This record gives sequence, C-alpha cells and structure tokens, in this order.
Amino acid sequence: MAIAFGVLLVSAEMRTELLLRTIGLPARGVLISVAVCLSVWGLKELISYQWSRAVSRPPRSRRNRFMMPLEGIVYCIIMIVLLAGSVIGRSNTLMLVFALMAGPFIVNGSVMFMMLKHLSVQRNIPQRVMAGEPFSVELTLTNPKRWIGAWVMSIRDDVSNGRESLHPEILFARVPRRSSKRGQYQLRLSQRGRYTFGSIQVNSRFPMGLVERGLVLAMYDEILVYPRIGRLTSGWRRKMISATQLASHAQPRLGTFHDEFHRIREYRQGDDPRDIHWRTTARRNELMVREYRESRDRQLILLLDLFLPHNATDLQRQRFEYAMSFAATICEDQLHSGRDTDLAFAANASQLQEWKGTAENGGRNDLLDMFAMLQPNPQADLSSLREVARREQTPHSRTVMITSVPDRAEQMNWDQSVEANDHDQAWVEPPQVVVADPTALAMLFSVERLATA
Repeated sequence: MAIAFGVLLVSAEMRTELLLRTIGLPARGVLISVAVCLSVWGLKELISYQWSRAVSRPPRSRRNRFMMPLEGIVYCIIMIVLLAGSVIGRSNTLMLVFALMAGPFIVNGSVMFMMLKHLSVQRNIPQRVMAGEPFSVELTLTNPKRWIGAWVMSIRDDVSNGRESLHPEILFARVPRRSSKRGQYQLRLSQRGRYTFGSIQVNSRFPMGLVERGLVLAMYDEILVYPRIGRLTSGWRRKMISATQLASHAQPRLGTFHDEFHRIREYRQGDDPRDIHWRTTARRNELMVREYRESRDRQLILLLDLFLPHNATDLQRQRFEYAMSFAATICEDQLHSGRDTDLAFAANASQLQEWKGTAENGGRNDLLDMFAMLQPNPQADLSSLREVARREQTPHSRTVMITSVPDRAEQMNWDQSVEANDHDQAWVEPPQVVVADPTALAMLFSVERLATA
C-alpha cells in the first residue's frame, strides 16, 4: 500500500508538473522525498514479512498497527481539498487553514504512539469450562512509563475454535503512569471442543479520534469446553441403572454387593424367622422383622458410538451433541453416586478411546477432557465397542451403549452366544442400547437447551 502510494505521487507529479509550475522546485523535491520514504518503508515491511514466512519464524511478540476511521478519512479529504485549492489558486489563507488542520492530525498520531509505547497485557482464563456456562476472562493492562498515562484504551481479544470467532472488548478509561488496571468480560461458549485465545489488540483514538493506532501483542492460550452436563431423572435410575433394591434378608457375600440394615417392619408371610427382632416384638406385642437393603452399585460399562455421516444434517449433528451430553451426564452421575464402583468408558473414534477408573482415584478431568475432544467418525466400527464390552464385563457389571443413529442399534450383534465356545466371552447380561433421541429420553434425562441465534 505504501509503495503504491509513493509511486502514484511521483508519477502524478512527473506527468502534470503541478508543484513545479505553481510553487517551484523545492516543493517537487519535498514531494519526491516523501514518496521515496514511503516506498522504502513499504518495501522493508514486505521483505520482513516474506522473510519471516520463509524461515518459519514465530510472529513478533508486539507490533504496531495504524487505521484511519471514517472521521479521519473525511478530515484528510478536507485537508487535501484545501491544499489543492491553495496551490492552484495561490491562496495563502487556504494554506494557513490547511496548516492549522494538519497540526492536530499529526499531534493526534504522535500522542497515541507515545501512550501505546511499552504497554503490556496479561490474560487470565480458566483451563476448563462447560458448554453454555458463563465464565470470566480477566485482562490486566500495565503502563510502566514514568511520565505519561494511558487514556481511553480499548483491548480487543480474539477467541476462536475453527468454526466460530468471537472478539470481546474491554475499555479502560485511564491507566495512570507506573500502574495497572484490571478488567473482565464474560463469555458463554456454546460449542464443545478446544477454543484458542489469540493475539490481543490495544487500540486508542485519544484525544481527537482522527487516527486509530494500535498495539498487537502476540499471545496464545487454550481452553477446553466440556459437553453440557444435564440431570438424570428418577426414571433413568429406576428403569436403566437401578441403584438400590430391597432384599428380604441379609445375604452376606464378598464382592460388589453388600447388604445393609434398612428398617424394622411387621412380619409378613414368607419372611425368614431368623430375621425376627425379638426386642421390638416384645415391646410392640407383634412380630417384627429386620429388613435389609441390598446395595446395587454395579460396575458400569458405557459405550459411545461416534458414527456420523459426512453429509450429516443439522438435526443429526444436534442429536450427536445430545448423545455426547447424555453420555457425559451418565459418567458424572456414576462417579458421584456410585461409591467405589468402577466405570469403564469407550468411544469408537478414529483411534479407540478408553477410560477406566472410580470416583475415589480421580481422573474425572481426564475423562471430561476426552469428551471435549471427541469428534464424529464416519468410519466408526461397532466391533471395537463389542470387544471392549466383552473384555470388561463381570458378573456384576451392566453395559450400556449410546448412539445418535437409530439404525446403528440394529447393527450391533448383542446375541447371547458367540462364535467361539468360550464361556468367559459369553454375555453375562445383555447390553442395553439407548438411542439419544431428545423426545424419547425426555422422561429419563433433562438438559438445558442453549439458545441459538
């Protein structure tokens, strides 16, 4: 741009000889000097940019930017008209008005350049958030200069995930010399995955708004957005993964199940006489028996089908994200309410993703990080999930597979027998296949829908 403008000035003067005929040779010399300086500066910037790309150097940590707002463009047009009129009409009055307008324009740019010099910005963001949940990003603007304060500074951030781009801004009215100011803005990211926070722009038009100068600070941060966690209703626990059942008497055994005393109730026909509580019977003058609750905190094997065709519709993509949110909610519920029972999770991504652990040994963040980064797989293979289920199953485990495509449920071979005559590989309990349909699961799972523009 600068090179083209310089060449245009020289070529126009050489063709018209306007300055030479009206003012004289010194004016032409000044014009040519300005054009040469612009061309050299533009050439230097072009060579520097191409060289940095050729050697794959990282971008500069800070660079200056310049932009003319609409007000400044109109102001410059008026100055050019006055200059042309004074030259053509040889009017000293118009030249004086031009000089009076050019002075503030130059001073405006110089003041902003001095204010932006040596400024620095720090950004503080959380490492993980949940989709749809608002969170705060803190920006700290530091002015280390000894004599000059910073006035009316606008900080513009850059947030993107490859599919959408956001540009939040914060305005600092004044940052005194040798001091810092903090500001916050709130974001609500609606898409699951990794978001990047890129370069920060510090812009100002102070004091007259004729020129906008800026400082671009090269920074890089990342944040992981988890799928939205909903709530499992009592219908899910009752029909799918019943956590507690009543037993008529204690059955001591080792392993996952441990019977616990629940209450004392009246005797019913068929109750074991050994469970009679004689002290309560004597006090109430009727037979009373102990009732036990059999804990059913069973191991859960959760399989997530990531199949989604290349030409998926918006409805299919919404169902896919609904299945992701549903699976993440089940994992959260199992880890929080399942005491020391195991959770085994697998997803058929391009490379099979697996996670296994308990609520006590942690690893929740690792599991949710996996959920945040899972992507649809058009070549998803159900056989890998079937092998995981057979490998992880135990006599006390329950297997659930979640898919967003109804036809996929019919493709899974959940038969009780297997080709090999290996009893250890036979299904202990038939796995449950759940199609993530918001209408069908409305009574079992609830999640707040995000408003879309």
